[in-house]
Amino acid sequence: MTQFNFRFQKILEIKGNEKGFAQIQMADAMKQEQAGQQKKEVIYNKLHDAELMKKEKQQGGVNISELRMLMDYIQQLQDQLLSSNRELDRLKTNVKKTQNNLQLKAQEEKTWDNLKQQKLILFEEQAKAEEQNFFDEIASTRFFRNSQASLAERG
Repeated sequence: MTQFNFRFQKILEIKGNEKGFAQIQMADAMKQEQAGQQKKEVIYNKLHDAELMKKEKQQGGVNISELRMLMDYIQQLQDQLLSSNRELDRLKTNVKKTQNNLQLKAQEEKTWDNLKQQKLILFEEQAKAEEQNFFDEIASTRFFRNSQASLAERG
């Protein structure tokens, strides 16, 4: 019996490699998004602390130059938070893009794998039919020989 050979095995392997690469890209994008989220939280916490410090100093009395420096620091943190939010939006978009790419690659691989399975089933059915024909031929030959031998004994 001959062995099954899928003509498009190389394509199937390439699609599997592409899917693996897409998984790596998605994992990397998710790590970047998580790092961006952590950076945003750090900035937010600093901003919150600075706002509390400003309120305390306003209530306790502070000279104007120190208050202005604190207000400049708060403004800088607000700008950083805004920038961090934009970066986080970009990272989230990148995660969605890599997720869609991964789904596409997985679907392509599955399509080729399904084709391989269909070809394997067809190959097995053909091999079974060939085997059945072979056994039918042996049975016919045996029947013919036995009938010839019977005729020779009678005749």
